[in-house]
Amino acid sequence: MILNVDRGHIYVQLGEKTATIPGEMLFPADGRMGFVVYLDQIDYWDPKSAKQVISGDERTAIVEDIKADFSKNGHKIEFESD
Repeated sequence: MILNVDRGHIYVQLGEKTATIPGEMLFPADGRMGFVVYLDQIDYWDPKSAKQVISGDERTAIVEDIKADFSKNGHKIEFESD
């Protein structure tokens, strides 16, 4: 579930864990908010200093939650990886 979105991050919660997902907010010509998420930066749960790695299954669940939240609100989301 998305907790908050700002210009450079999406803050999410999965179960009892939270993560700060880096990206960039976009303002497409159609006036709807958009966001680009950098998949390779979905790496650690908060606080990152604890170095608790986000597993592949958890990453998939986070991405699906973000897609669903953006879609139901009519916003655009893109995912990029290196």
